[in-house]
Amino acid sequence: MRKSRFILCLFVLALSVCVSAQPRFNIRGGLSLTSNDISRINTESVQDKENYSGFFIGPALTAEGGLLGIDFGLLYQQTKMKGLDELGQEQTYRQEFLEIPLSLRVKIGFQKLCVIGQFGPQWNVNLGDVKTYFEDGDEIESDKFITTGNIGAGVRLFDKVEAMLNFNVPWKIIADNTDDFQKMGDLIGDYKTVQFVLSWRF
Repeated sequence: MRKSRFILCLFVLALSVCVSAQPRFNIRGGLSLTSNDISRINTESVQDKENYSGFFIGPALTAEGGLLGIDFGLLYQQTKMKGLDELGQEQTYRQEFLEIPLSLRVKIGFQKLCVIGQFGPQWNVNLGDVKTYFEDGDEIESDKFITTGNIGAGVRLFDKVEAMLNFNVPWKIIADNTDDFQKMGDLIGDYKTVQFVLSWRF
């Protein structure tokens, strides 16, 4: 509770500092690498149980006043997982999400070169099927809505280009192996995502 209040106070402070600042529109994209713990689900048909990759792209808004700033994004993310379908054929299963990150930013440096740190919550909305079916009759069901924590750092060049490295960990994730009725349930840190982010500021 104290951590939540502290983070809320920081966001209110940053918002008050940035209220008179001109928001900057960004186009943002990049690659993601996810380390998962799907191996805890008892299915032999999932081939990428530990790592899978993806990409994301979309618009973002940034408002800054002095050292502090607020960043808000609306990003389409796609990840892929290999497995055997119900007929035993190898398939690449695609997961699609709408990412909504909201970050508090700290900027240190000059206009042509500065270092940026950020952290905050991120909401992920599953845009596709929440159930994935495999050859051995197993199915994996994920949440439609997942809340994660996001922390990252990077550099900005010439007030136009940003390169960031983000680390993303879920605050809550639920995935079921419905054939075994084995619930992984409310596990923290079952998967971790590293994102390589490039942004162009207008």
